[in-house]
Amino acid sequence: MAGFKRGDFRGGGGAAFKKGYPKKRSSPDDEDSVPRASKKSKGDEEEEEPATVVPKLDVDVDNNHFVALNASGKRRVTISDFNKNTLISIREYWVNDGGELKPGKKGISLTVDQYNALLAAAPLLESVLAKKDIEVVRPDYDADLSAKRETEKDDDKDEEEEEEQAQVNKVEDEDEEEE
Repeated sequence: MAGFKRGDFRGGGGAAFKKGYPKKRSSPDDEDSVPRASKKSKGDEEEEEPATVVPKLDVDVDNNHFVALNASGKRRVTISDFNKNTLISIREYWVNDGGELKPGKKGISLTVDQYNALLAAAPLLESVLAKKDIEVVRPDYDADLSAKRETEKDDDKDEEEEEEQAQVNKVEDEDEEEE
């Protein structure tokens, strides 16, 4: 490779390549320096106040089960099937122009084996958090979930009754208009 200089791959030799100037970085000692705000992704709104979210198993429009991780429901853990594999996805969602929630690029999908490895690593991660005086709530896997399911069934019945009542009201309104 005799005779080649850096930049010759662009064709025309290194002389035609304009060298850029490095960006000036402020030193931490500068009094005028202001901390940079974190970069926001497209469509991000103001950060919501951290609130305790009660986990609730729900189903999305694609019939995948999910649990919302924040109050807006835009950060979710979803269980779905893809190419005959079950995936557990932790992902941020965004709202399209039609008002539908769509999965975004921010997130990760784990196979069942990777999810099991994460759960097996949880005690190790919790020990590190404990050293930092961060308390972690451990789930109660032996809890009776049937009470929650009964409540969900009651909610579904209430919704069905409301829909039926709305249909009855609509028919009555139409009858009154005809008279």
